[in-house]
Amino acid sequence: MNAVILAAGKGRRLGSVAAGKPKCLVKVGDDTILAHQLKALRECGVEKAWVVVGFGSEEVIAEARGILGYRVGFVHNPLYEVTNTSYSLWLALGKVTGNFLYLNGDVVFSHEVLRRLLESPHPSAIALEVKQCGSEEVKAELVGEQVVRISKEVPPARAAGEFIGIAKFDRQLAEALTTSLDYVVNGTEDRMAYFEKGLELILQSHYVGAVDVSDLPMVEIDFPEDLEYAREVVLPRIQRSELVGV
Repeated sequence: MNAVILAAGKGRRLGSVAAGKPKCLVKVGDDTILAHQLKALRECGVEKAWVVVGFGSEEVIAEARGILGYRVGFVHNPLYEVTNTSYSLWLALGKVTGNFLYLNGDVVFSHEVLRRLLESPHPSAIALEVKQCGSEEVKAELVGEQVVRISKEVPPARAAGEFIGIAKFDRQLAEALTTSLDYVVNGTEDRMAYFEKGLELILQSHYVGAVDVSDLPMVEIDFPEDLEYAREVVLPRIQRSELVGV
């Protein structure tokens, strides 16, 4: 199995705390966000990661190649200024064959998140933080454990929780998603769409499950307060869990 990490954007909402670097190169503890992710993939037996790069691509490539004992490939998004995750993932799926893990390049998480997804009986599944949500989160509506809607537009009252930006997709769904994203990118010309728009279009014909990871330490880093939370709360919890083998 391969992984796809979307790391092309600037991370403008972090402001000065990013010090002009791509968001994935911001440090949480001794490692960058990207290094945390690549090490987690390596330790969970994922063979190779394809990293979609754009802003600061040379720095991102150098960081990824510095992770010892792990294979990485790169997909360039030259339109990173005017596109979003739908376009970046559409580009990456031209390189990936078969099952793959999907990661937003700004999530710090316990390795157990990946293990639960990989061990889940659902061939395709998203990692879900079960909680009450507001209007801004990417929310999932479920029937049982099946995802039937996934977007910011899901009404909070109908949402089971927030999609944390990590998922696994099997070969069949990956092929359907490639076609769906091609329609989003080229058919609707909505290159600023999130990739969830393409996923929603195929949920009626393809099963995607939800894996509850609410009890595990994780955070998607969008704002300075998210970065502080990652450094002060999430990373220490991850480190403690690794010490006891949880």
